[in-house]
Order: sequence, then C-alpha cells, then structure tokens
Amino acid sequence: MTEQLHDIVEQTIAQGVGARVFPLRWKGRRIWIKQAVRPKQKGWHRLQRFVATLTRIPMLRPTVSPGGKAGLASEAEVLHALNRAGVLVPDLLEVADNWIAIGDNGAILQTVISDAVKGGDEARVAELIAMAGTALADLHANGFAHGAPLLRNMTIRDDGRIGFIDFEEDPNKRMPLPDAQARDILLFVFSIQRGFKRRPDLLRSGWQAYLSRSGMTAPQMKPLSRIVAVIRPVYVALKPFRRWLGTDAINAMRAYGTLRRSLRGKETPQDGSQLAR
Repeated sequence: MTEQLHDIVEQTIAQGVGARVFPLRWKGRRIWIKQAVRPKQKGWHRLQRFVATLTRIPMLRPTVSPGGKAGLASEAEVLHALNRAGVLVPDLLEVADNWIAIGDNGAILQTVISDAVKGGDEARVAELIAMAGTALADLHANGFAHGAPLLRNMTIRDDGRIGFIDFEEDPNKRMPLPDAQARDILLFVFSIQRGFKRRPDLLRSGWQAYLSRSGMTAPQMKPLSRIVAVIRPVYVALKPFRRWLGTDAINAMRAYGTLRRSLRGKETPQDGSQLAR
C-alpha cells in the first residue's frame, strides 16, 4: 500500500481516535484500522494450559492473542491464508508495527439478525441463522478454525454472502484442527444462545444448519462428543441450582443441552423440546 495511507493512519492515531478499531475512508471505500493490543496472557491462562495437559483435552488450551506486533502479524498471516482459500474475510491492505489496515467485510451479522427479530421477519431470521451455521461448516471444510466464531464476528455483504472478521485468536497453531473446530462449534452455539436467549429455536436452527453441511462423520465431531461427555458431570451437578446461576451459566447449560441431545440422536430440527433437561 502507499506511503500516503500509512501517513494518514499515523496522523489519525496521533490525534486520538478513542477506539482500538476505527474506520477510515480510503480511495472511495471504507476501511478499518486495527491497533495492536497488549499481551492478553494472564496467570489463569497458565492454569488453563496445565489443565489441558492434565486432562489431555487440547481444546482447553488458551488461544489468546500474543498482542503487540506479534499479534498483528499472526492475524495478517491468517487473513492471507483464508483469502487464498477463498474464504470471505477482509482484504489486508497494510501491516505496520502497531496497526493493520483491512477492507470492510459487510454488516455485522448479529446486528442484522437482531433487526430482523425486532421487525418480526421470522423467515429472514431463520434464513440468516442457517446461513451462519452453513458458513462456519464451510470454513471448517476448507481446513481452518476461526477461534471466536461468534455472531458478532460474522458479517453479511450486500450480495448476501457470509464472511468472518476478528482473527486475533489463532487456535490452528495451538491444537489439532478437529479440536479447534469442535471448540468453534461450542462458541458458535453459545453465541446464538447468548444473543437470543428467548429463542431456543434459533440455537437449534444454527446448529442443525452446521450439522447438515458437515455431517456427523466430520473429524471435529469426535472431540466435540468427547468434551460433551467430559462436561456432563458438571452439567448434572449444576442442574438443581439453575435458578441461582448467572445468565452466562444458564445460557451455557442450554447450549450444552442442545448439543448433547443432538449428538445422542435425541433432537432433530423438528424437535423443539426441553433444551436443558
């Protein structure tokens, strides 16, 4: 990219932008500048790594960004690889020591779905959730994991294509690919449940769209089934105390219930019963 863009970005940052990620207009298009973050490694991440080693469950390994220049370089590397594979991610315009410049990848999918929910457009809501599940399955089929495939990290362009943003975490280097993809599934369904607590049908729809695309024999289903089995005792122990649990814990239990029933063949796209029993 040109020296002019570099100068504009540096001048904008020097003036104070009030946000780590901010938009700019460049050559008639909107682009985004992502500034480096501080290292996110904390003491409890070392404990998490120890637990992952002790239990031999790779998906429990921490995947936080190393921060700084290394974090930016890692995200740039992932964007390059995904672009080469034909995955819809932002185009990388420039990589500097303390920021990267990327193209716009469309509207945030969670916002678009929320607007459809508020507008009462049930057909559109169901379509968008299914598209999200299918897009994640396609990403996995291309041989990648996202790291944080939340609805807020998915986008939709004017042509209706679903894309992905925010690759600060790179689980592909920290665990076997099937484990990273199984972790993606857990985060994806939790994101749906957390974003639309009163719509368990959307949780089922997103998961079933993924499953319809990937199939039950996909490699990621084995570590997914294993972690669901490992979590089972915790789930059972917490069930009597659901009314006293926090919102995130309840959402996690409901998402877990959907996955477990489905993996055991007890829930189909038409089965709308009793998510967290």
